[in-house]
Amino acid sequence: MLIADMIHSCSNAKVAGAAVACIGGLFADRVACAAERKGMDVGDFVSVVVREFACGASHETIGALAHKMSGSDQPILQGLIHVLEPTLDTDALIVDDRDFGFTGPFSAGFGGALAWAH
Repeated sequence: MLIADMIHSCSNAKVAGAAVACIGGLFADRVACAAERKGMDVGDFVSVVVREFACGASHETIGALAHKMSGSDQPILQGLIHVLEPTLDTDALIVDDRDFGFTGPFSAGFGGALAWAH
């Protein structure tokens, strides 16, 4: 449920930008640099990455992310960090499960495990 909440909320560019601002620090700076490389503002960049994750993440990736979010004081922000991290030092906006450090097949397209969240 928390992953769906993160996806639903952070698919909105304004909410996504505010979430990154809440995280702050070096992470927010890295997100801003990645967005700038794409010619996008932070909120737009983050919302695109989150929507791509929602459409393409395998069930295994969703489970691994849920595990990483569990027990966190701020699970939605923690989940957002894990979703964004693989995109920060690469030119790709779309990444697969290997980029998240998870194993399992990549389910591309709208048949993804969380496609319904949109």
